[in-house]
Amino acid sequence: MRPWHEVVVPHPDIRAGTFDESVFAADLADVVADRGPLEYRDAETFFRKTYPTRGLVELLATVLARLSGRGTGEAVIQIQTPFGGGKTHSLIALYHLFTAGQRLADQDLVSQTLQAAAVGEVPSVRVATFVGTAADPLKGRTPWGELAEQLGRYELLREHDQRRQAPGKDLLHELLRQQPTLVLMDEIAEYVVKAKGFGGQVLAFFQELTETAKVLPRCALIATLPSSAPYGEEASGRSTSSSRSSGGWRRSTRRWKAKRSTS
Repeated sequence: MRPWHEVVVPHPDIRAGTFDESVFAADLADVVADRGPLEYRDAETFFRKTYPTRGLVELLATVLARLSGRGTGEAVIQIQTPFGGGKTHSLIALYHLFTAGQRLADQDLVSQTLQAAAVGEVPSVRVATFVGTAADPLKGRTPWGELAEQLGRYELLREHDQRRQAPGKDLLHELLRQQPTLVLMDEIAEYVVKAKGFGGQVLAFFQELTETAKVLPRCALIATLPSSAPYGEEASGRSTSSSRSSGGWRRSTRRWKAKRSTS
């Protein structure tokens, strides 16, 4: 049997001993702001260095089928793993697929996703993101205000944003219905802990957003949650409260086990 290093040759930086393990600290907010490691913020580099695991291709294909209007695919997906399990990496893969996938269709991950979804090309889709670790609940916009701003409809939710009051489903339907829309939300649990003054409104918003996404045929909501309670009992208790509500957050979503897929 041949030695493993002859069968699979490590990247040059690993062979040279210069590999920086901090590259695994993926941050969706940094990618959206075009900062951080090139391996994450540059779509072509990201696709080239990300191995197309079966799980990742299935996730991307499910969302692609939904947003292509094929009548299949989950409307709401909750990615839940322990810390370091690949949740944010999966969101970054979705972000790059729908912002750069049309021009990078020859990349293995993109081409395999298109084939798995039985779709000819990546459609034009609005992408809105919210990252709880980057958002400031004291001086920044609320999750609903941030999404409305990114989608070019801030005036629709300006009053709700300024009053820290969650909008109802009718307003969210108006916000999301006009074009195919992908909403990516990361580190929600941490934001709920930080938003002590209006944490209940944040949970109410997630509930209404989930219900709205389910009835719009070309809308998808992908959110991450840690499988443990890293932010203490407060975050754990609030998540449990949300999941027990009528048609609640967790019962309205499909859970997805993300796996790290970098190579």
